[in-house]
Amino acid sequence: MERMQESPKTSAPERNIMRIDKHSGGITMHRIHRRSPALLAAALTACTTHADAQDANGYTWATIDHAGNRATNDDELPVTPGRRYGAVDYEFQMATTEVTVGQWFEFVQAYLPIDQANGNGTVNDGLTGSGINIRGIGVVEIREGYSPNRAADMSWEYAARYVNWLHNGKVNEEWAFETGVYDTSTFTYNADGSGNHQATRSEGATYWIPSRDEWTKAAYYDPNRYGEGQEGYWLYPNQSNTRSINNLLPEDGGEANVTRTDFDNWPLDVAQFDTTSYFGLFDLDGGVGEFTDTVFEGGLNNNTQRYYMSNYWIDPFDPNDPFAVFFDRIDYQSSIEMNQAGNLWGLRLARAVPSPAGSAVLAGGFIFLTRRKRVNHDICKDTVSTGRP
Repeated sequence: MERMQESPKTSAPERNIMRIDKHSGGITMHRIHRRSPALLAAALTACTTHADAQDANGYTWATIDHAGNRATNDDELPVTPGRRYGAVDYEFQMATTEVTVGQWFEFVQAYLPIDQANGNGTVNDGLTGSGINIRGIGVVEIREGYSPNRAADMSWEYAARYVNWLHNGKVNEEWAFETGVYDTSTFTYNADGSGNHQATRSEGATYWIPSRDEWTKAAYYDPNRYGEGQEGYWLYPNQSNTRSINNLLPEDGGEANVTRTDFDNWPLDVAQFDTTSYFGLFDLDGGVGEFTDTVFEGGLNNNTQRYYMSNYWIDPFDPNDPFAVFFDRIDYQSSIEMNQAGNLWGLRLARAVPSPAGSAVLAGGFIFLTRRKRVNHDICKDTVSTGRP
């Protein structure tokens, strides 16, 4: 299916509220879209997210539980029936936000000497993205006018190096960037245009680029989609079958980090919109298109592309286009060349669920969780987490 764009909605946005349950494993946050009073009561047990406090790398993580969930069915993929996505038989975690320019800046500073020693100059958009500039030898800076809190862009190949670096504890030696999760020595191409890239992450990875199934589950799955205990998938990554309102600021009723008109001031910083998936992930319907490590099944060249998910921040199509509603849908997917750079594609990290020992530092004290500014605080007070692993 070709990528198409949606007409903006004119109805008032749904507000979000939260319900907090404390339990021995930490705190469970239930995010609920405010609909009619009749639907509100039915939704009280929906939209669960298990969120840890922000870690040392500046990421907040959501545990994607309900291991062994089913895949999509034909009714949930009206345009592409017969395909099956989203089944994951283990727990894992996803970052609640995309990698930001500020987080990526640290990596660029660390990797630049290696990159330049390997023959790359001061212009390498795959490494720097659009938000970071290299001046001369070793001078790295965030471009003027770029917020460090907006989503970063980069190529898939450099995203893989970032994941390797995190997996290896951010050691500033070449091996730590080139091995661990993805073996970059396989990032080569043959005379016929096919690629030799490692097809799946290495066993034992602690951080990785999420697979298509992992991303689909984190974005669209709801264990109570059809009622209490009746799992399924939403059409859009906002816990509904209606596309999020775009081209508006949050205070004006916008629900997605997407614009059709203001290309100078967008995208906004991450997590400015309250819209989330059931698991509490922000900006799944805007910001940057997000890489997966799943090999694209089509295309002319074998093993040169990976699926990406989510809409990106530029939405330049006619809002009256009848096919516009397919943006962000679970049954629309696209792909990108792994060495392609541009300001539309970026990364949301996945990682293994930390062991209880690894979370002990959180259990030793109270960590305040940040709430979105538009949350109804009469129902959901700012609360604390004991750090559910």
